[in-house]
Amino acid sequence: MSFLGLFIWWRFVMGVGIGAEYPLSAVITSEWSSTQSRATMLSSVFLMQPIGQALAQLVGLWVLLGFEDSKKLRDLRCGLDTLHEEECRRAVDGIWRIVIGSGAIPALLAIIFRFFLFDCGLYSLEVRNKPAVAIMNTQRVYGMPASSAIRSQSIHHQNSFALQNTNGNLHPEPSPRPMPLQFSREDLHNYFIRDRNWVYLLGTAATWFFLDVSFYGLSLDNKGTLSDMWATTPPVPINENLACWNSSLPEGTSTVPGWRKSGLPTWQTDSTHPCNTIYDVLIEQTKQYLLTVSLASIAGSLCFIIFANRIPRRQWLTASFIILAVLFMITGGVYYGVHRDNAAAATVVCVAICHFMFNFGANTLTFIIPAEIFPTCYRCTCHGISAAAGKLGSIVAVLVVFGINKAYKSQTRQGLIFLLFGSVAVVGAFFSWAYLPDSQRWVVEPTGDGREKRFLETKDLEELGEGRERARQAGELVAFKERWGGLRSRRGEQRTGPEA
Repeated sequence: MSFLGLFIWWRFVMGVGIGAEYPLSAVITSEWSSTQSRATMLSSVFLMQPIGQALAQLVGLWVLLGFEDSKKLRDLRCGLDTLHEEECRRAVDGIWRIVIGSGAIPALLAIIFRFFLFDCGLYSLEVRNKPAVAIMNTQRVYGMPASSAIRSQSIHHQNSFALQNTNGNLHPEPSPRPMPLQFSREDLHNYFIRDRNWVYLLGTAATWFFLDVSFYGLSLDNKGTLSDMWATTPPVPINENLACWNSSLPEGTSTVPGWRKSGLPTWQTDSTHPCNTIYDVLIEQTKQYLLTVSLASIAGSLCFIIFANRIPRRQWLTASFIILAVLFMITGGVYYGVHRDNAAAATVVCVAICHFMFNFGANTLTFIIPAEIFPTCYRCTCHGISAAAGKLGSIVAVLVVFGINKAYKSQTRQGLIFLLFGSVAVVGAFFSWAYLPDSQRWVVEPTGDGREKRFLETKDLEELGEGRERARQAGELVAFKERWGGLRSRRGEQRTGPEA
């Protein structure tokens, strides 16, 4: 069996699982959370992504240190000498297999936990049309009474039941009229075309697409890019002056002289330290990724959890795209100015700030908003479509970066990549401004001392699920023409105000 074929198949199967996990984890969390804690819960779930990425790096580091302790990889001069080449090959292959295989442990734990999850009440009621199951599952989680979890109301779309609250208990009551069947041609047409809720899907899919174009355009999953940013000196020439030009092992043969014609091997990502062994390179790569990407991303996610209910999320998504665009431009300029200089750390700091901002803003919000604004019957599907649009964006980013690297041979081409993808973030800001609804509203309450208290209140899923028509009834403008018209009318009022 071809290893490449097996590897591609494994990646495909893993992609299907991860692709399903995005919408499922988001929607399950959204539907089981209380209205006010929904954003906090969703952002806490999303925090697991940078934590998982950091743990993956740490697992690799621990395995590497374990092999160094048992096999003395550094003394074997792996990659620099042919004397222990076969032993080094087996060690590196073993490290890779252990790291990949260890990923089965959290996956198994997730599967076990999923067996203890109940379908949320909204899903059982609206999609499966089983009000009794909805009551039972809700009471299992929240206890008695369950009235705080599912309120008395007519539910959007296909369900033919509503839950009525009597003496603290819930019981099903027939809805006054049957609704169209989920995913039927009539229901799809009514929700997406007649009521023009396709603009919501356009907003979530486009923002996720342009976010991932920007995110993956950084190319920081390529360890050579990180090494280039961290480098403070020009590349070291491959010649007889290198300490590793000749073997330091008895009866050994150095591989370095062959690099003068063939160039550095794939594993050697640091051209400023060509005498580093495979062990040294892997240690440096892990350190650079943790400090540049992981810590900043975790900090950004933690900050968003703190401020999730204190900031208007849709407006913050738009603002974070614009801030990211500015940060990308600054990072590109800094990169050009300090590339392979003693001040190269400035680029590393800028990139870390970008990753902090990604998770404090757009990266987390593109995960949260699709889990809030669609009705229960289409929430998971629309979230999945939005996530798929994001993965399409990552493919576009990889292809663009590949084209730049192939056509533009300058050592500072990464600066061009920063500048280019900064402009992409601006497009994401446009779609979040024009095509996404607000999932919160400002509420003003008197404090009793003659003053007023203004705070953000999160809309419940049922209100958001009613779509664009409900938003318009509340005076909200969703779609480019409406928002642009609203801006023009406000400008007209400001101009005529003093005269009036």
